[in-house]
Amino acid sequence: MSLSHSDHSKNLPQPFLFNVGAWILIAGVFSIPLLGNAAHNILLGLPIIILCCTRNIKQYPSLLKENRTALLSTVLYAWLAISILWSSADTNYSIKILSKYREFLLIPLFMIYFTSDKYRKHAFIALYAALLFSLFFSYLMHYDVIHFWDNPNSIKNRIFHGISMSIFAYINLQAAVISRKYRAMFIALFLITFHNLFFIENGRIGYLLISTLTALFCWQQWRLKGLGTMLIVSSIGATVLIFFVDLSHVRIIDHLDVINRARELNLTVLQQLDIRLEFYIVSLHAFLDSWLLGHGLGSFPEAYAVQHSAIETFWHKTVNSHNEFLQISVQTGIIGLILFISFLSTLLLNRKHLAPLQRQCQTALFVTFVISCMFNSSFMDHGDGTLFMILTALVVGTPWQVKGETSTLETNT
Repeated sequence: MSLSHSDHSKNLPQPFLFNVGAWILIAGVFSIPLLGNAAHNILLGLPIIILCCTRNIKQYPSLLKENRTALLSTVLYAWLAISILWSSADTNYSIKILSKYREFLLIPLFMIYFTSDKYRKHAFIALYAALLFSLFFSYLMHYDVIHFWDNPNSIKNRIFHGISMSIFAYINLQAAVISRKYRAMFIALFLITFHNLFFIENGRIGYLLISTLTALFCWQQWRLKGLGTMLIVSSIGATVLIFFVDLSHVRIIDHLDVINRARELNLTVLQQLDIRLEFYIVSLHAFLDSWLLGHGLGSFPEAYAVQHSAIETFWHKTVNSHNEFLQISVQTGIIGLILFISFLSTLLLNRKHLAPLQRQCQTALFVTFVISCMFNSSFMDHGDGTLFMILTALVVGTPWQVKGETSTLETNT
């Protein structure tokens, strides 16, 4: 896959400091699936400091004018910061929560680095290599070959692993279409990743996301024929698994037996089914209690605790709704929710001038963000949010000109 920007001025020699910052950023991209928060803070923080010391920072105002994703991510961050003014939480805690959403502020700055074809290409390679290592280490950990990390089956937690490996699977599917020479290798890596998410580090977000992205890929490439073929193959595979494989480890709903004992299905029954369902229901009550402006950034724990005491509950209190839409709306109201949805929607807007492959990847990014944020507070979470920040800057920041796209890619989006 060869990526080049149509504006060749973007590839002119850059200042020395900018080049240094770009290579540190690429190292930071490589570190995301493999290293901890301290490494991310250093390797992704230094490029921002360096960028502010170069003339390239002058691109920032024009970028906000031209790129809606960059603009709305910045506006959303500003609204999150403003909402501290009416928060009942301690100011230091509110600022701490604001720092967890710094990815919204940093997305446009990283876009500036990725206007360079060279650095964007190397960042993609670094991310792909890191995800490949993450998959490889997952198997080594599962079979007790190495013991460097606390988790038994993956370097990071189950949620991050499910998200990152689903993205890796989608990348391999796209690469299999583009590269005839290495098609078999990419298909094999996709199948290995699929096996990993269902039988090694199994989790609900991994099941849902890799299945959805695979279905999306089939639709993008072959429309109804692709979806039909996938459904037939999936049905056969599911039948084989049900009858011949032990699926007792598969995680779907925590307490399905509650439905059998219930006389009718209502909110109380749903709360007992799964802890996250109660998180969502109580968080929705907290949102409705102050729907316009929200309770203020950092006030989620207090707002949740009030509703947790006011209605019948079956699980413990939480400081995280595990749903980014609810997490943002409880604290910043309907205005914050609209800004967040608008930010996500920009991934699907004004794309006619983009290469077909880039449009497809933006759609996949939108699906990934929506699904992940429905079941996790992904942008507030440092690991997920950092990965999403880099992917947004890579995929949305600068138009691609993709050499070697097949006819299928040229027609389907």
